[in-house]
Amino acid sequence: MNQNRFKSPVMWAAVIAQVVAIIGLAGGWATLGITSDVFQGVATGVLEILTLVGVLNNPTDSTKF
Repeated sequence: MNQNRFKSPVMWAAVIAQVVAIIGLAGGWATLGITSDVFQGVATGVLEILTLVGVLNNPTDSTKF
C-alpha cells in the first residue's frame, strides 16, 4: 500500500484538532460564550487525543498503526 501522508484523513483530523485546540486555549471558547472550565478541559483533552492519534498514525504502512 503506497499512500501519501497528505491524503490521509486521520492526519487532517489531527491538524484540524490541533488548530481548534490552540484557538480554544487562546480564549476561543470564551468568545463563543462558553465559560465552563469543565467543558474547556474536556474539549481540550478530546482534541489533544485526536492530535495524538494523528501523529502516531502511519498511513504508508497498512500493517502497523
